[in-house]
Amino acid sequence: MIRLIATDLDGTLLGRDGQLSRRTVAAIAAADAAGIRVIAATGRSHRTAAHRLRPAPQLRTMVCSNGALVYDLRRNVVTETKPLNGKAVRHLVAHLRERVPQLRFGWETDGGFGFEPGFGPPAGAGQADLSAIGGPQELSGVVSALKVFIVHPEAEQQELQQLIAPHLPASLNGATSGARFVEVTAAGVDKGRTVAAVAASLGIWRHEVLAMGDQMNDAPLLAWAGVAVAMENGVAAIKDVADYVAKPSHLDGAAEMIEAVVAGRARRRDGV
Repeated sequence: MIRLIATDLDGTLLGRDGQLSRRTVAAIAAADAAGIRVIAATGRSHRTAAHRLRPAPQLRTMVCSNGALVYDLRRNVVTETKPLNGKAVRHLVAHLRERVPQLRFGWETDGGFGFEPGFGPPAGAGQADLSAIGGPQELSGVVSALKVFIVHPEAEQQELQQLIAPHLPASLNGATSGARFVEVTAAGVDKGRTVAAVAASLGIWRHEVLAMGDQMNDAPLLAWAGVAVAMENGVAAIKDVADYVAKPSHLDGAAEMIEAVVAGRARRRDGV
């Protein structure tokens, strides 16, 4: 039996407008009423995600920044962070820039976002998010960072990840989320591990978790969960390993899957 649904936001739970549809809000409420907890697991910062989830007050927990931060939506507080320290960030930037000089870098800190000239604000930030977006900053002032963003003038997403993978320290996690950049988090930090810790704190076992996502930063979460759901609009590598492929996000595919869980119709391919 599914007791927890962990869902990505952009390209999964949110529509093309970056908001929850009425059907999705109703599905989350129905799941909560049935005793099924729904949590968000996103690459977004809590600053650009929290206001999008307010129409569904049953969503009480967000795993943000690809697992580097946990946020309590009811109390509006950060409950856990797993950052890179400033020294590690500066070492990473210097190491990668030496090998791929065209790279530009940005970062997410406790205080918001910062980036080098030529990088620009993180993709996906709408007009309502602009107050959370910083401006060009000096890397020397970074004390710690939840994520480091890496961009290239020509390569994007998985192509960029393949470009920097040979040079990325093995202890760090690099992932793509559908935006133009690669996102790097600290050692052992990804959506899967942080959601696993949240589930354990709730007394929920792995086989009782259904996870939904569409991009490569969702891969650790879908690999860990008892039931894995990929969105039809997702990348091929995610769909290949999923138990289900849901309708696209703009057609309320996530809401339909939540409804199926409430109705008891969601099972792994092996029937468990």
